[in-house]
Amino acid sequence: MSRLVKVVVAVAALGVLAVLFVRSAQSSRETPFIVEQGSLAGWTLVRPDADAQGSWLALSPPASLAASLGREIFRRAGESVHYPAPPLMPLLLHTEFDRAFAGAVPPDDIVSLARSAGLESAAFTPRCMGTRRLSEPGATRGVYFLLFDAPAFTRFRQQLVERLGAARGDA
Repeated sequence: MSRLVKVVVAVAALGVLAVLFVRSAQSSRETPFIVEQGSLAGWTLVRPDADAQGSWLALSPPASLAASLGREIFRRAGESVHYPAPPLMPLLLHTEFDRAFAGAVPPDDIVSLARSAGLESAAFTPRCMGTRRLSEPGATRGVYFLLFDAPAFTRFRQQLVERLGAARGDA
């Protein structure tokens, strides 16, 4: 009889520990990431030679942003993060430039539009962070991404459309 009681108590204790572990893992993934306010401002406009996204014009974040997010990911998921070199937020892709803007809008005008939209002086507001698992032969890796509220980006893209319309003679 006492052996049966010990087994039941041990199984119940393991069940309680499993439930607590699952709750702990879920809560650590659901709590907001901590990002220093200074890491969200001070982005720089760049014309990259070549990057994985195919950017013609991009914003380069402050170095402190990638480091801060990397620490949070490691703290929560125990994963080390490798950043794209350099980390960039595409504003205009090469394919977009080649299809629509090449020969119609001078490149310097596009960069000026980005500056006048306030992209370098804007503080971007992160809304959420997502992850996607990519399964490849021999390895699985996580890709993390941020979604920002960025009125300056919306303003820039609207100005691009207007400038392209003016260059083509659209009303």
